[in-house]
Amino acid sequence: MDKETITTILAIWGAVVSSFAVGWQFFRDIIQRGRLRVSCYIGELIGDPGGIDPTDYLVYNVTNIGKEPVMLTHIGGEMKEKDFMVKTRQPLPRMLQPGEYTLEFTHDLSVLGPELKRLTAIDSIGRVWKVPKKQVKKLKADYAAGKYGTSKKNS
Repeated sequence: MDKETITTILAIWGAVVSSFAVGWQFFRDIIQRGRLRVSCYIGELIGDPGGIDPTDYLVYNVTNIGKEPVMLTHIGGEMKEKDFMVKTRQPLPRMLQPGEYTLEFTHDLSVLGPELKRLTAIDSIGRVWKVPKKQVKKLKADYAAGKYGTSKKNS
């Protein structure tokens, strides 16, 4: 082989290796950042000496599924006209380490009315993490059907 062929092969090899290295760095940075999974469901509190609390609660489960810590600053949601925040039992902001979660709840189920657009958690850099649309749709439909909340109590 002559010098030009060797130089061309080495240049191509260097370009491929450096492109792979840069691509891997971007991929790693995207994969290794913190990510939150937010889910909501309706629950009742049990275990008190008085027995089961008959109140239904909208429960937020916020889990850090990423590989870096995430600072959780708010949980709440978005209505057609305004946003709302849930007053939490544990003070926020709160740092969630990888794999760590927090459970918060509210007894005000009126947010599940027809004006609700989404339920969310917000981190310290302003990223909005949403409850899956399917979950929100089911919660709204069940609330409208009177399965829980004020309408259940009045039945």
